[in-house]
Amino acid sequence: MKTLYIAGTSISGDYSGSPAYLFEVVEKCTLVIGEDKKNLGRMLAASGFRDREQMLLNEHSLDRDKDFLLEIAMGHENVLLMSDSGTPCVADPGYDFVNKAWEAGFNVISVPGPSSITAALSVSGYFSERFYFAGFPPKDVVLRKKFMDRVMNNKDTVVVFERPYHANQLIEEVSFISRPMSMSFNLGMPDEITYRGTAKEIAAAIPEKVKKPFVLVIAGTSR
Repeated sequence: MKTLYIAGTSISGDYSGSPAYLFEVVEKCTLVIGEDKKNLGRMLAASGFRDREQMLLNEHSLDRDKDFLLEIAMGHENVLLMSDSGTPCVADPGYDFVNKAWEAGFNVISVPGPSSITAALSVSGYFSERFYFAGFPPKDVVLRKKFMDRVMNNKDTVVVFERPYHANQLIEEVSFISRPMSMSFNLGMPDEITYRGTAKEIAAAIPEKVKKPFVLVIAGTSR
């Protein structure tokens, strides 16, 4: 049976410290799928298997691209799907490709790795036995407002993703929510830093026009 491996990778982007079992999976896979050619190359260089066939699956991939990718994958016994950092298909493109792979007869196996969701929760200091992962807010103004309202009305601890260059905008947008928050930048990297407080306090503390990967955690009101 053909196998699709779903591999979590370093959230810091340093693949040299990846666990040996990840590289063992890379060794058996003849096709590696990722979001970005550069990151694919870095991971394969770290694993020592630069000769693997590489294909891209990212936010720009259309349905027909995924169908074509599945056709390519069908020509391989073992295929690896990875994201730029963290675990694929969790606020990353790829979940529908995985569904297509199941339907095509692939056995889908996880290769556990780090997640920026749990990393951000762990350093926040907020109750996280139960939490709500909100994902990325929509770009559409009306839908974005509804997204923020849902976040505010959720009584559990909430985790929000957004693109690195929208950190200042996002913290201003959630300033109407009167709950403690944490904003963690560059998780897993040497310059990792977490700001805690109200949205207004965090907005005043973070640099202007900051462009670093981050995760926002909003403390819950229930236990």
